[in-house]
Amino acid sequence: MNQISIDKAATIMGVSSATIRNWVKAGLIEPINARPIAFSEESVALLKNQVSSGALQKLQTRANKAQSKNDFIPLEYNSNSGFISILNTILEQFKNHSLAIEPLLFLAALCCLEQNSELKRPIQSDVFDLTQAEFTRVLVRQEILGWRTSLGEITHKERYKDIYDLLFTKDTEDLLGILYQSLRSEGNKSNLGSYYTPTHLVQDALQSVRLETVSNFLDPCCGTGKYLIEAAKTFSLPPESIYGFDIDQLAVQIARVNLLMHYKKAEFSPNIFCLDALSDLANGDFFCTTNHLMGFFDLIATNPPWGAYKNSSIPVQFQNVLESSETYSMFILKSMQLLKKSGALSFILPESILKIRTHSDIREFIVKNSTMIKIIQLGRQFSGVFTPVVRLDLKNEIPNNNMLELHDENKLVTRVGQNRFLYNTDYIFDTRVDDTVEALIQKIYAKPHLTLQGHSEWALGIVTGDNTKYLLEQPTPTAEAIYRGMDISPFYLTAAKTFIEFTPSQFQQVAPERFFRADEKLIYKFISKKLVFAFDDTQALTLNSANILIPKLPNMSIKVTMAFLNSSVFQFLFTKKFATHKVLRGDLEKLPFPNLEPDVHNQLEQLLDNVLETKIVSAEIDNLIFQIFELTQEEIDLIEGT
Repeated sequence: MNQISIDKAATIMGVSSATIRNWVKAGLIEPINARPIAFSEESVALLKNQVSSGALQKLQTRANKAQSKNDFIPLEYNSNSGFISILNTILEQFKNHSLAIEPLLFLAALCCLEQNSELKRPIQSDVFDLTQAEFTRVLVRQEILGWRTSLGEITHKERYKDIYDLLFTKDTEDLLGILYQSLRSEGNKSNLGSYYTPTHLVQDALQSVRLETVSNFLDPCCGTGKYLIEAAKTFSLPPESIYGFDIDQLAVQIARVNLLMHYKKAEFSPNIFCLDALSDLANGDFFCTTNHLMGFFDLIATNPPWGAYKNSSIPVQFQNVLESSETYSMFILKSMQLLKKSGALSFILPESILKIRTHSDIREFIVKNSTMIKIIQLGRQFSGVFTPVVRLDLKNEIPNNNMLELHDENKLVTRVGQNRFLYNTDYIFDTRVDDTVEALIQKIYAKPHLTLQGHSEWALGIVTGDNTKYLLEQPTPTAEAIYRGMDISPFYLTAAKTFIEFTPSQFQQVAPERFFRADEKLIYKFISKKLVFAFDDTQALTLNSANILIPKLPNMSIKVTMAFLNSSVFQFLFTKKFATHKVLRGDLEKLPFPNLEPDVHNQLEQLLDNVLETKIVSAEIDNLIFQIFELTQEEIDLIEGT
């Protein structure tokens, strides 16, 4: 019986490892080994067949994006708005005529070469015929004829003629790149973790490099070559000094043609090849032909794939540093090995690298083994991707408590010492904290306090597996209210808009009923940039966007606990130290609940009772909490400004 790891199972199913764990809890797949979790190959195959056939309809939405056949035009990747209507027409014909991607892209490459006067040929009915073609450069001819040979016999050639005519004379920046991105399905992009980078982000990254000279450049996951072309422009590099690698053979072919077209008169064969840079590039094996590239590069810049590495386990070379199988973490480690001493690295990464506990391994490596130059908040940049992104700039130098720049979305810049990250829990990169804010945070934590860790119980809201089936818009004699994240206001719940018949055995995931039926509990928004906690003593049910906390702090009631969680002081701490787009238990367990005198506790309790009765939130609650932490007016202004 073949065993499959949880990461491998996630890859096969096209979902995250966390989703696989949830399916185990729900009893939808049973592991054959608990530590580490492993499954039989047969059980994973059976589950995949059940999802594909619709037998497990409630799981299909989880795998939906990775299996999606939808395509969309990545508008952020192209600045020529006039080309979009042409592109939509091409996509329509591509679908209607059931054309193949690679022959279409090959034609697009021919169009680009003809427009650049690199290729001449007579008008002919067969747009793929190169027998009478004249090339201005020998190695361009060699590249294109090699590509044509690899295509083999092309069926329905006549269907491509209209697209060839549409593409010809249509000048747009990186036509091949945007065409390829638009033709690929959303599922294909998701599986590869590959979303190509907008030009302005590439240019900003390369133009801000702090190196006296750049004599060579590498993009280890180069796609169609955007970084390679911009590096050539920015640093005036000769073509032999530019290197690119990618696991996508077609993207590599496009990148090679793009680089050849950039250097219009040079005879060269691009240093761009199809291989897995993590496992096959300069890996030290005796027969590895790229070992000479170890410690070779001045500058490495890229937008690496995001998500779990597609192989079943972490490559041996990274196991002494990484505990997670995050692909971009491996690319950071690999790139540091490929850089010269004092060489520079610039990566576009998901914002989750800054604070999520899973990525503490790569943060620890970065803060201890590199000189951090910049962290830039970039916001959302990719069509179809909700995740905000950041740019991380490093140098391959031993850190010496250097000052790095933190840029927010509004272009405001602060400077902090790198050592501060070294002493943060989980090496969190708290980029929204300057020295003034850090001093205030330290003052708040200096107050004698307890935390929720060890003094609380937690539960997730119900995951039905099929909300359309189970959620009702109107109550019935057997249905009761169920609260969602949108129903939660600070301190109290708004009127429920959704109802459900509580049948736990039919749902995908349900906490023990005692959590829902507790005499008192707090309900909080899970997907949120802010802390929003409501009091409930009605034994109400919650959906998975509304989680449950039952605090048990000594000498502090549940209502007073809620007062602190909704306070401006805790909002300030959460925003500066922890805020992602989720309110995580691990972050909440780090918040400081101060020891209170009985009279102060009772005063807060009375204020909370009044809020729950009138639904009017009093400013006195915040003012009293400011007094408890002994904050000055200047500190209060800073908190309220945040």
